[in-house]
Amino acid sequence: MADYEAKAAAPSDEKLETVIEQKDDDYIDEIYEIIDAVVPRTDDPTLPANTFRAWFLGLVFGVLICAANTIFTFRSNSFSITPFVTVLLAYPCGLIMAKVLPAGILNPGRFNYKEHALIYVMTSCMASPPYALYNIVGQKYQLYQTDLSLISGFGFAIVTQCFGYGFAGLTRRYLVRPAAMLWPSNLATIAMLNSLHGTDDGQGTRYPMTRFKFFWLVSSAMFFYQLLPSYVMPMLGALSVICWFTNNKTDNKMALVLGSGSYGGGVGLLSFTLDWSLCNVYAPITTPLWAMMNQFLGLWLFMWIVTPILWYTEAFYKDQSIGANSEYGFTINSPATYNKEGVRIPNTKFVIRSPDDRNSLVLNQTFYDENKPILITTYFALEYANSFIVFVAALVHVGLWYGKDIWHRFRATLQDLDRNDIHATLMDAYPEVPDWWFIVVLAITTVLGIVVCQWGGFDLPWWGTILAMLLALVSIIPIGTIQAISGQQIGLNVMSEFLIGLLLPGRISAVMAFKTFSYMAMYQGLFLVADMKLGHYLKVPPRAMFLAQLVSTVLGSCVSTGTAALIYESFGKIEKPVSSQFPAGFQWLMQVQGDDPASGWSSNGYNTFLSAGAIWGAIAPARFFGPESPYFKTLLGFLVGGILPVIPWYLHKLQPNSFWHLVNIPLIFIFPAAAGARRSDLITPLAISVLVNYFVKKYRHTWWKKYAYVMSAAFDSGTGVMLLILFFMVQFNPKYQMPFPAWFMNSGDVERCLPDAALTCMEHATMGGAYGNEYLPEQDPSCNA
Repeated sequence: MADYEAKAAAPSDEKLETVIEQKDDDYIDEIYEIIDAVVPRTDDPTLPANTFRAWFLGLVFGVLICAANTIFTFRSNSFSITPFVTVLLAYPCGLIMAKVLPAGILNPGRFNYKEHALIYVMTSCMASPPYALYNIVGQKYQLYQTDLSLISGFGFAIVTQCFGYGFAGLTRRYLVRPAAMLWPSNLATIAMLNSLHGTDDGQGTRYPMTRFKFFWLVSSAMFFYQLLPSYVMPMLGALSVICWFTNNKTDNKMALVLGSGSYGGGVGLLSFTLDWSLCNVYAPITTPLWAMMNQFLGLWLFMWIVTPILWYTEAFYKDQSIGANSEYGFTINSPATYNKEGVRIPNTKFVIRSPDDRNSLVLNQTFYDENKPILITTYFALEYANSFIVFVAALVHVGLWYGKDIWHRFRATLQDLDRNDIHATLMDAYPEVPDWWFIVVLAITTVLGIVVCQWGGFDLPWWGTILAMLLALVSIIPIGTIQAISGQQIGLNVMSEFLIGLLLPGRISAVMAFKTFSYMAMYQGLFLVADMKLGHYLKVPPRAMFLAQLVSTVLGSCVSTGTAALIYESFGKIEKPVSSQFPAGFQWLMQVQGDDPASGWSSNGYNTFLSAGAIWGAIAPARFFGPESPYFKTLLGFLVGGILPVIPWYLHKLQPNSFWHLVNIPLIFIFPAAAGARRSDLITPLAISVLVNYFVKKYRHTWWKKYAYVMSAAFDSGTGVMLLILFFMVQFNPKYQMPFPAWFMNSGDVERCLPDAALTCMEHATMGGAYGNEYLPEQDPSCNA
């Protein structure tokens, strides 16, 4: 009987295994359908990729876009030029070089898509400034650690950018070669490359204008238009509906809380912008409409409803007293720190040099005890609460919605390692990069990282560097798998701050360095993996890809660090009495620029990073988020993040044909708060997305397919060039600022939310200190009584 049962069970097990294998095959077939739409199943191994043209154009465009985006890191609102622009600009340049250069090594023949892809990869590696910049600028310039050498800064930037490269190479057999690892973000770039290198897209179609001609026309138009919101008519960038109807009365505080969206102001309810530089960060044309709707649902909910309610009810601690001495009479939109009386505290006052180690910046315990509890705005506190929610919610959401998908595709991935995938087979024609190359990169960066952090002024002990490496090593494959399948990346920055803040309390430099190391090891590693997948799809030789990524990453780190230091030091400095705020006896004029948020160049990203360093590093999470802290309740975010994603998932199970599958809790709660930025950007980006990705896509689909992404790149290019010109012509010389003359649409407060008397005085100060003059308050008694 037992033998019969055993024999009967055997076929059932085999049948179950067959069903599972069939499901795995279905997933692979589904993936191939997506890939085959844009990636051909053929290859020409004779096409050269590693050419002089590719390297020349890749490095030149890479250096330019790297320097430009580094300068943009000092803006109040985030802005960057995407590497997609170089796909368009490099094409005519490559064709010209193919015609002009002599045949041979410099010109191996027709400019081809593999060279073009390598150019894109190089510029992509250089387009995003190193996260290490925030460490270097924060310590050397904002905290006046003047003995931090630029050599150490260059080393820190290079190491943190290349640290994840070793992990990327060692995990490529799991995250790149298998067909199940889709990396859908590459498909739009591949489609554009195919269209440019295919037949002429301007002949015999309903829309005869080529993409390249369209790009130049639109970018030229945007270049001239951007002069208006950025210089002549700044009010176009911040149109406050509520302030219009309240006529900026002096006694209407709630109108200011709701209507103003500038630095130090309120939440910008119903405010909108006509300035593309404020919309760029959301990528409204290239981001799917469903994702934009989820994100803006969260922004509207938390910015316009939750934040005002929490502020009004003083849900944390004396929320309304924070910034009571400012022009607005309150402060909500700010990443700064405040003392128990609500008075803003410069971050330099939190730290002192350790008497035991001059390279170590530690908490000024006396100053902290005199001013605790340290406060942050309601807005900034909610941003932290949401970051806790998102970290857990992303794990739960991906597990619920994509768990089975990821598991089956992971099984398929393991099988793919021994399977003849057509693209992997085609790539086998090229010599593979040996593992020891990546191991050498990882070993060198680890050793250099320990040296730079231990003895270069970043105060992170050797075991902290090893711990950061282990954290990235453990997380890169599971998080990379999730990103490759679902398109969502779970960031480690907040969790890394939490961890090291508990291990090294009171050491701000060490916490910031660990955060950069652990976060960038994973983020940069996955960024490089995505580019490896692009090369895999387009059959770029792996060794050419290795050199292109490594060289451009190192060069980009140097260019970006040098540009940031040059910009900061070119502004100059003024002498100040030695104090806790100015421990070096001077003040950088770039910080004076930062005190004028209306300029649009307030270094807001650096200020936010430094405030986070003060909170997680100097004060430490045990103090700032502990049971006795006003912000202890933000830790409830971990619990909320575990519960909320279950609701739409369960409702979708009950009603499969409803809209619940479109509700994405992590996207809703991700809340790109950008505290301190001008928050008139909460309507226009979504309106653009609805217009382009719904109406145009639905009713003019051919036009949308051909021009939509090109239009986005053109907007970025035209805007970026004008912003750079205005920066160097109008604001670069702090002793000779050249603002546009004050008029109705260029007032001291661009939203015109403040009372007329305050606007007049702000205009006096701005114009009085312009064109080489010096504003003397005693000569303006009506504004300085």
